[in-house]
Amino acid sequence: MIPDSIGLTSTPVKAKQTANPIRPPRLTFLMGKGGVGRSTVAAAMGLALSRRGLRTLVVETSARQAVPAMFERRAAGYDPVECAPGLHCLRVTWEDALREYGVMKLRFRALYRLVFENPFVRRLLPAVPGVPEILVIGKIAYCATDGVPGIGTPDAVVVDAPATGHGLSLVTAPAVVADTVPAGPLAEDARRLRAVLLDSAFTRFHIVTTPEEMPVSEGIDLHGELSLRHGLPFGPVIVNAFQDLALPGQEREMARLAAASSSAPRGVLAAVQAALFMDARHRAQTAHLDRLKTVVPLPVVRLPEVPGAAGGRVKGLADHIDAVLWREAR
Repeated sequence: MIPDSIGLTSTPVKAKQTANPIRPPRLTFLMGKGGVGRSTVAAAMGLALSRRGLRTLVVETSARQAVPAMFERRAAGYDPVECAPGLHCLRVTWEDALREYGVMKLRFRALYRLVFENPFVRRLLPAVPGVPEILVIGKIAYCATDGVPGIGTPDAVVVDAPATGHGLSLVTAPAVVADTVPAGPLAEDARRLRAVLLDSAFTRFHIVTTPEEMPVSEGIDLHGELSLRHGLPFGPVIVNAFQDLALPGQEREMARLAAASSSAPRGVLAAVQAALFMDARHRAQTAHLDRLKTVVPLPVVRLPEVPGAAGGRVKGLADHIDAVLWREAR
C-alpha cells in the first residue's frame, strides 16, 4: 500500500525498549491530552534544537496548523515553512500522504485524481483500519530518514501528535497492522515502521501534560498503553505551565491571618489574597504531580508558565527546555 517514497528506504533498525533520557533523538513524538500546550512545546523544542545547530523539522498532524503563526509565519500545509534559522514546519494528514503516494505510484496527477479522488475510494480508504494512520506515520518516518524536498534530511524531527485517542491510534497502527495483516506490502511497511518506533536510539516519546487532574490521568493511561503494552521508548514526562510560587509554612499562616483581618488596607488585602491563591494552586499542582510520579517511572521536566504572546512563550520555553534536556550535547 505504501511505496518506499512514503514508507522507509533505510535498513530496518533493531527494536529496543529503553530510551536514553538525554541524547537528542532523530524522531520525537509529543503525546498528551488536548489543551495542554503540546503545539507550543513542540515549537519550543524545535527552536531549542535548531539553536544547537541541528537542522530541525516540526511536524503537525492536525488540519489547522498552529506552529508557523507562533513565529509570525504563514502556514503552507504539506509544504515546509521556515520558522527560524534551521527550523522548518509542515503539516501531514492522511490526505496529504495519500496524494503524494498516488502521484508517485501512478506517475501522473490525472491518474491519481481518477483513482484516488473517486468518491467511492475516498469513502473506502479511511474506513479500512490502520490505513490513514500508516500513511501519516509512514510519511513522518520518511521525513526523518530520507528528508523533505527543499530542506534535505533533518537532524531532528519533532512531531506534535494528535490528542490522546487519535494519537494513540496513530502510533500503535504499525503494531496493530503488523499483528493482524499476515502478508503483503502493507504488512511489510507496518513491520518496518514498528521497528523504527521501537528503536530508542532513533525515536523517543514524551508525555506532555499540565499539572491538573484530567491531563495527568490521560498521561498515565497513555504511558501504560504505549510503554507497558507496546514497549515504545519514552523520555521524561514534560509538565507544562507549572506554577512554582509557594509560601513557606510560617508565611502562609501569617498571610491567612492578614486575609482575615478587617483592618488591613484594601491593596494589602488584595495582594495577600493573590499570594494565598497562588500558594493553593501550587500545592494542588504538586499533588497532581506527585500522583503522576507514583505511577509513571520516568523523570519529570517541569516547564514554567511563561506570560505574553505566543512567540515570547515559545522562546522562553525553548530556553528552559535547552537547560534541562539533551545535556550531553553542551
